[in-house]
Amino acid sequence: MSKAGALDLASGLGGKIDKTQVISAVEKYEKYHVFYGGEEEERKANYTDMVNKYYDLVTSFYEFGWGESFHFAARWKGESLRESIKRHEHFLALQLGLKPGHKVLDVGCGIGGPLREIA
Repeated sequence: MSKAGALDLASGLGGKIDKTQVISAVEKYEKYHVFYGGEEEERKANYTDMVNKYYDLVTSFYEFGWGESFHFAARWKGESLRESIKRHEHFLALQLGLKPGHKVLDVGCGIGGPLREIA
């Protein structure tokens, strides 16, 4: 990843990495890998930190592109991407018969954007 472009990844929508800390997080993550001089023993001893840095970085990247919901939806003429996604999330809630007070478990691979929208 280009260090110059790394600052553009963090949008501040909900990721754990502040825009000012992206380059530092990328550098720390890269140091765990042999290609960048990292040692296997250090990587094994710090897997939790390495995995957390990876997901913090990738979450900021996806939020930059997709916002709080990591999926697509068909767009109607004149509808923005954000509007189409929110409409689709509410359509899914309607199809599932969700009503106020229902409990729903989000087992997706994102950050819970759809459930926060339809809650």
